[in-house]
Amino acid sequence: MPYRLKFDESIRKGFRRIAREQIDLAIAELSAVDVPASAVHESRKAMKRSRALIRSFAPALGNRAARKFNRALGDIAGQLSGRRDADVALETVVQLEAHCGAEAAIALRPLRALLQSRRDAAGVGPLNIQTRDAITSELMALRTRLADVKLKGRGIDPVMQGIQASYGHGRTALKTAYAAPSDLAFHELRKSAQTHWRQMALLSRAWPEEFAARVAAARELSQLLGDDHDIAVLKTMIADLEESHRAAILTLCETRQAELRADTYFRAQRLFAERPRAFGKRITGLWTAGRRIKPMVAAVADESHSIKLLTDVPAATDIGSPPRLAAKTLAPSPSQRRA
Repeated sequence: MPYRLKFDESIRKGFRRIAREQIDLAIAELSAVDVPASAVHESRKAMKRSRALIRSFAPALGNRAARKFNRALGDIAGQLSGRRDADVALETVVQLEAHCGAEAAIALRPLRALLQSRRDAAGVGPLNIQTRDAITSELMALRTRLADVKLKGRGIDPVMQGIQASYGHGRTALKTAYAAPSDLAFHELRKSAQTHWRQMALLSRAWPEEFAARVAAARELSQLLGDDHDIAVLKTMIADLEESHRAAILTLCETRQAELRADTYFRAQRLFAERPRAFGKRITGLWTAGRRIKPMVAAVADESHSIKLLTDVPAATDIGSPPRLAAKTLAPSPSQRRA
């Protein structure tokens, strides 16, 4: 099922449905006897979607309970994070070489050799059965807890409060990252962008085109900040190299990060341009209006279907003039007149 709330179900049912679907997906990705790295990655993404859902519903769950659920999911995902670290580090080196040119490739050669040797020594392969079973058990227990949780509040308001709070955190992270730049600060901005794109996906039924634009913008920003984060992680892996190699590689990394951060600045400014309260009010209005549009669209569709049935009747020369009552039902709707 799509990762989004529905108009024709209660918010409580929507939360339980999406939480169940995402955790089931995370479990299913780990169900093979030999779990490949790609499945581990997909499982972690399903857990990230679950965490964005929980942040959205934090006021309804209670902030304390939401933090516990988020921490539990984070701990489970953390058990899988090492599965991709070696591959991501090598991919980052390749991207740096491609972006910075032949001289960079020469400077990065010692790091590439170090990472390759570590990867070979670790024997990175499919997830072992014991780890898989332990993680699956934890996910199933969490699934049960989420199915039984009680939600406070009524309607969409608590959800909008949670999304507004996450959006406000994103604005704060943006200000912090550019006022006092650090790898940690930009990582926080990246996490906020990821959460925002998934939260906008939750609301996408309200206005698919509008929310799709925000999803795309937040995803693009997150991907650029993800490249920055991968380089930040790479910088922590050069301690075992000779000092002369470290200096050259660090310069390459920091130069590329400066380029990425310049590229993300106005993207982040655009995404988090509104004040949190104004943003919350606007998306609440979009959701409320979207709910009202759906029955109107259905009514227009029904009317159009009725008109089509009437126009399919044989011409008056074949059956005589149509009844006056039928003629009266053909008066155009307001939307047809405006068209």
